[in-house]
Amino acid sequence: MKNKTKGIILGLIVAISLVAMFLNQPIKTKKEIRYNETHKEEDVHMIMDDAIKSYKNDNSKVYSVYYDENKSKEMEAEYVKKGSYREVIIVYVEFKTSFFNAPEQLGNNHYYFDYMYIAGKTAEATWEWIDGGYV
Repeated sequence: MKNKTKGIILGLIVAISLVAMFLNQPIKTKKEIRYNETHKEEDVHMIMDDAIKSYKNDNSKVYSVYYDENKSKEMEAEYVKKGSYREVIIVYVEFKTSFFNAPEQLGNNHYYFDYMYIAGKTAEATWEWIDGGYV
């Protein structure tokens, strides 16, 4: 009976260890440009990288980020028109906030899909974050 109990306990420890290992695996973030005829490809990739870095710094798991000019063209034009930006790029991010210590405006343990990360090119030709969220 004691050997059977030891075997069950050992099996549980191994199972919990394996689950913990798989849960802590780094996530490979998928990046995709679906359609783009306006912006330089390297600028779009730079904004995608900035978005990934921004949400990972907030302890979120970032699953994917993409750019689609068909989806964002009108809103990009509105930001250029109303702001002091020469160019605007909007990328869409899929991520999940952490269970603890997530940014207050996002909330703990929430899943977001097509969450916008909006960046603008200033008169000095540098890119900066403008806004983010849903519209």
